[in-house]
Amino acid sequence: MSVGRQLHLAVSLDGFGAHPAAWRRTARTPESAFGSAALHLDAVRRAEEGLLDFVTLDDSRPIHAHRDGRALGRLEAAQVLAVAAAATSRIGLVPTGLTGRLPGEVADRIATLDHLSAGRAGWRPRVDVTPEQLKLALEPEGGPLFVELFDEAEEFTRAVLGYWDSWAPGALLGDLVGGRFVDQALIRPADLDGVHVRATGSAGVPRPPQGRPVTAILGHATIPYRLVARHAEVGFVTPADTAGLLEIREEVEGLRKEAGRAERPFRLFADLNVVLAGSEAAAQERLADLDALDGEPFTSDAAVFAGTPAGLADHLEEWFRDGGADGFRLRPAQLAEDLDALVDGLVPELQRRGLFRTAYTATTLRGHLGLPEAGHGDETGHGHGAGGR
Repeated sequence: MSVGRQLHLAVSLDGFGAHPAAWRRTARTPESAFGSAALHLDAVRRAEEGLLDFVTLDDSRPIHAHRDGRALGRLEAAQVLAVAAAATSRIGLVPTGLTGRLPGEVADRIATLDHLSAGRAGWRPRVDVTPEQLKLALEPEGGPLFVELFDEAEEFTRAVLGYWDSWAPGALLGDLVGGRFVDQALIRPADLDGVHVRATGSAGVPRPPQGRPVTAILGHATIPYRLVARHAEVGFVTPADTAGLLEIREEVEGLRKEAGRAERPFRLFADLNVVLAGSEAAAQERLADLDALDGEPFTSDAAVFAGTPAGLADHLEEWFRDGGADGFRLRPAQLAEDLDALVDGLVPELQRRGLFRTAYTATTLRGHLGLPEAGHGDETGHGHGAGGR
């Protein structure tokens, strides 16, 4: 039987899970997770056993306040995934790049991950805001601060891409008589003098193996969709149902056409929180138990699915065949439990339906996603790299 179009799968790693009460249902303490990468390393290995395309790992400000007054923090995502690169061989590794950081540092960090993983890196540009700014930005959404934050994200993304393009294919760097030697003919400095972001000079890390690590961007509305349209090769969206997914796909494709990128390869991923069990009743019971521990029902920017792996396969198949999704980024409510259910239950069911790979056939993230290697300065309408507005 010939294999038809197959969907892509990714998983979001978020502490003990996407549900705020997930940490209360584990033997470990939050402090132990913050001080060790073991939790996420185990999850990345498990995801690779399931042949998933990639994992994402978020960053945040080093310390931020939870609503119950606890101070929370995260390990730096690119460093954790750099360790995971040594412990895996095929799965893609996608950390966040926060707009509040220097674009040159982010570019070097992600390029280093691409080298360490032999071409398995991606990155997710994300607006870096304080809780106070977030409240102001979303009330109302599309207000001046919201627009300003995404204008900054646009410049930041262009700057990072420009640093990767500053090393042309074949450029070499070495020591010469105790000094630094660069073949200047093969270097094209980044050049961006924006309102929010400035970038100049060349990256400190040579050209990544993929040309550019895969750019993945999350969007919820027109303004972030515009950023997706201009720069993303993978777009994460958060539909409520099939009709909503179709509307989002149409809007994003329209914006991509406006940006002159309609013919460029692009993968649309729908995000979904998942709570899985052997029966729908048991899954609903798990969700209710977590909600009771947290003191309120689980709400998220993405929809919540509570059911069986087979039921989830039905849901994904509908969104894939009828909703226009190319793939899915699943957010386990409890990382260990739900990731095991995805690998041991969902993946075999999708394989049985001919909807998911039975083995890795590529070695790079671009290969998994069917994306070509990025050419030098490969950004329509922006000249080379970060230059040209």
